[in-house]
Amino acid sequence: MRLRAVFLGLTALLVCGAAALAADTDLDALKKRLFPGIKGEDNRRIIDSSDYPWSAIGRVNSRLGGFCTGTVIAPREVLTAAHCLWNKRTRSWLVPDAINFLAGYRRGDFVAHGKVVDYTLADPLVTPIDGARFSPNDWAILYLAEPIDGITGILPLGISGTPVREYLQAGYSKDKPHILTVDEGCKVDDRPRQDKLLLHKCDAVSGDSGSPILGIAGDELVVLGVHIATRRYKEGESTGIAIPVDSVSAASR
Repeated sequence: MRLRAVFLGLTALLVCGAAALAADTDLDALKKRLFPGIKGEDNRRIIDSSDYPWSAIGRVNSRLGGFCTGTVIAPREVLTAAHCLWNKRTRSWLVPDAINFLAGYRRGDFVAHGKVVDYTLADPLVTPIDGARFSPNDWAILYLAEPIDGITGILPLGISGTPVREYLQAGYSKDKPHILTVDEGCKVDDRPRQDKLLLHKCDAVSGDSGSPILGIAGDELVVLGVHIATRRYKEGESTGIAIPVDSVSAASR
């Protein structure tokens, strides 16, 4: 009887373990379906956004209720995705007053609040309505009323072609809107492309638009791209799309 009880106990453990494994597998499949930016396993981890360099990343909130991610690249400048500033209902760009930047945001708290007073678009005449033509132009620099770099620090723009030891991506994902997550060691195809875009395999989903593609170059963490979208292929694989830093550097004041 004792051996039978042990056997039944082991069977129960195996059944529970199989059920848990199936549940994990189902959850991974569900996350991939709902958030196509997850590529393979979900490698994002929660990071303390109150400490530099992560304090230089924050949420770009619009009066419409949506949000994206932005990065402090100069005392009064925040890099983000242009489509985050587009009003789909009116088919026009938002006024600066409708946008706010919360650096180091975490569960309602933040390191610094930046009031947006102006912004630069790659090409204001090319809008999200223009489809593929818009993609290489899908970046914007927000200009804040006051410098915040003394509080947040700056993540400087890098130079394309610089040897990179490791790539990272950090942002506020739609499924984790109140915490900053980082995907370290993700793959980035940094070869020059005719379409002026950069492809990557970082786990960036909706809400991560505008988030930085970062690189460890020497002993410095620099911005090498800005994530704008995820492209899903028929086979189920998805690839992240980013604007390379070259397109942005000339516009930074």
